Order: sequence, then structure tokens, then C-alpha cells
Amino acid sequence: MDTILIQKNMTMDQKMIFQSEYGKVQKNSTTAILLCLFLGGLGAHHYYMNRVGLGIVYTLFCWTYIPLIISIVELFLLSGRVRRHNEKKAKEIAGKILSV
Repeated sequence: MDTILIQKNMTMDQKMIFQSEYGKVQKNSTTAILLCLFLGGLGAHHYYMNRVGLGIVYTLFCWTYIPLIISIVELFLLSGRVRRHNEKKAKEIAGKILSV
């Protein structure tokens, strides 16, 4: 879902608040993919996506190289995960703004 569609029924003030709040929580696919590519075995991409628990597991087991292998697979799934995260946050913020 596009943020423009979410902002369709908002006033200008609400749109400004939405953009401000959304800019704080929005994640970038390129950043997530680069973190996964270069520091995936340490779980850096999970820390970036606010999945701290999984990031800690990756960090604790990095010596086994299993997190590295899993992060190679996650490279292909990460852009969709970032998109879903951004959509979820946009809907949450729009819901809060429109309910006030």
C-alpha cells in the first residue's frame, strides 16, 4: 500500500504530522540488504529491523556460521519484510492521526 493512498483523506496538518512520524520509523530496503550482506552473520539486519531478540541469537551463535548461512537466504526475503514493516507502521500512524 502506498503512503499517498493512506494520506488521501487527511488534512494538510494531518499529512505533515504523518510524514514527520513516518520518517522516524521508516526502514530502507537498501540499508537492510547491505547490513545483511556484510554483517548478516552477526544479525545486524535484525537489529536494524527492531528484531533485537533474533539479533542477539545471531550474535551468540555467529561462531557456528549457521546465522551466516541463514542470512544469505534472508537476503532474498528482506526487501519484502521491509516493505511489510513500512506498511504496518504507516497504517498504525494513520490510524492514530485519524482517530484524534
